[in-house]
Amino acid sequence: MSNAPYGFDAAKARAARTAAGASISRIAREVGVTERAVHLYLAGTRVPRPEVLPRLAAALGVGPADLCTIENERLVHLRVFTGRSRGQMAKALGLAEETYRQLETTGHRGSLTRAHYDHAGDEWIAWEDWAAPAFATTPQRLLAALRRTEEYWPVLREQRWQRIREADPQWAARWEWIIKRGVRRKR
Repeated sequence: MSNAPYGFDAAKARAARTAAGASISRIAREVGVTERAVHLYLAGTRVPRPEVLPRLAAALGVGPADLCTIENERLVHLRVFTGRSRGQMAKALGLAEETYRQLETTGHRGSLTRAHYDHAGDEWIAWEDWAAPAFATTPQRLLAALRRTEEYWPVLREQRWQRIREADPQWAARWEWIIKRGVRRKR
């Protein structure tokens, strides 16, 4: 498995290529990338961009999720499986890009992502019901991914703080002291 946030697995891509009997040149042509890029994907030294993954999967005759190894499917995975960037998904959902970024990172839905009102049906539609088509999944799978995203957020936050501590220990210590004491910076 790679370090890609969506878990691209080169071994699965190689197995799919073997099963499909596809040549590197045909895959490259169908995906719209160079043969070198396909070689690098299959070798595991390069990860296809999110918008390339669905085309690569189609060229190999599988779904995008079939080329990935993930333990706990989060919102980032569902988005990548659709081949959309964060900005494209935000647009598909009718959200500001920053609002969507926070949703995908923390799993916390603000008031903009709770429910939509359907004027034609004169009813409120739950978030998982109106958002699931944009993620090309079921409402149940979307809610499960949202829950796992919420659960993963503390881990991700700690990883980010660890990188800050390593890059600038004094700055990190100062901010941790401020946060611990609840003191806020004057603006």
